[in-house]
Amino acid sequence: MNTQEPHYTIEMIRQQRLDKKAELLQSKERMQQLARQLFAPQESKNKFEGMMQHINMGIAAYDGVMTGVKILRRVRYFFGGKKRR
Repeated sequence: MNTQEPHYTIEMIRQQRLDKKAELLQSKERMQQLARQLFAPQESKNKFEGMMQHINMGIAAYDGVMTGVKILRRVRYFFGGKKRR
């Protein structure tokens, strides 16, 4: 059994490190681009669509706040914040 371990030089390690750093930067750029595509608001074609988009966002925000309030009330009731007689 002849199991020789590969010999690494400082230059080989340095080059691998630089390659991995470049790969990480490319990966970071791809992830940022994907996040922008996923979360960027859609461009409206005319003013009516833009107005409807703002209305929908307002309704979603209101719905989220009301859901949070309802959950908070139930959690408080569950932990004895208000006791019914």
